[in-house]
Amino acid sequence: MEENQVSENEKDLSNKEVISSLKKKNWKSYFKEFFMLFLAISLGFFVENQREAYVENKSAKVLAQSMLEDLEQDKKALHEGIRFMEEKDQNMDKFLRMLHAPGADWDTVAFYKSMTMVFSTFPFSPTDGTYSQMKSSGTLRYFDQRLVNQMNAYDNQLKKTVFRDELVEKAEWELVPLAATLINFEVTGELRFNKPITKETYIKIRDEDTLDLFINKVVTVRTMMGRSLQEYKVLLLLNGDLIQELKDEYRLNYADNP
Repeated sequence: MEENQVSENEKDLSNKEVISSLKKKNWKSYFKEFFMLFLAISLGFFVENQREAYVENKSAKVLAQSMLEDLEQDKKALHEGIRFMEEKDQNMDKFLRMLHAPGADWDTVAFYKSMTMVFSTFPFSPTDGTYSQMKSSGTLRYFDQRLVNQMNAYDNQLKKTVFRDELVEKAEWELVPLAATLINFEVTGELRFNKPITKETYIKIRDEDTLDLFINKVVTVRTMMGRSLQEYKVLLLLNGDLIQELKDEYRLNYADNP
């Protein structure tokens, strides 16, 4: 009886050892499977991230090239706009000096040519299609934040420049009603399109108050244009910096416009 009990105890002990051993093996097996699964998932995430990073980098380079071309177009337009406004400012200075001289010394044709110049504008239209597309599609995230900040700063200055242009145009339109009472606008139209003068040229400034009002409105146009010229120059500096950053960051080549 005692031998049977001892035998049973030994069996129980043996079974416990077997079960314990199996548990250890199962735990190691589970851990191994878990580790392999974790490794596979991590590797999958890594590969996917690398693939997305590659696609984003390729897309960013394409977008950078497109934006570079837009910026080069802006650069050309800004240079032309600055030349136009500096020349216009010089002509307006001559016009104002003539207005301050005795009326008997005025050259009627020169007066009309000056008025034609006052109403001449430079139609700056920014080329911002690529930036607008990136902003609306969320692809700005493909770029380094420092570069994005530069793009945003350029866009903000561009909006200020366009706004200043609108103010100049508004000042010119406010001068129109008064100018229409003083001169023949058909003549200025012929001069503007380089046609020979076929209409009657006259100047109807008969009192000092009208002359002072006219001078003040011309000065207003010139002052607003001077502020606009400053915005153009700031935008041109930002344009150059952004062009250089894009070229350096993505090793882009694009012939600079003269």
